[in-house]
Amino acid sequence: MSNWQTVYSTTLPHQAEIVKDLLINAGLAAIVFNLQDHSYRIGSLEVKVKREDVLRAIKLINEDISFSHE
Repeated sequence: MSNWQTVYSTTLPHQAEIVKDLLINAGLAAIVFNLQDHSYRIGSLEVKVKREDVLRAIKLINEDISFSHE
């Protein structure tokens, strides 16, 4: 996982999936890394991309996502 960097973090699963889909549709490899406790839903979900795609991913997120970052 050292080649993957977090570009978005949220506590809401649907927001993480929207961001991941946006990045994949733009041609980037993206994954959702779930850090939430499965019993209590405490913690976050992180959208990660490969290190070389971080700047492009952040730009896409800032341009295209209508909800605010947590």
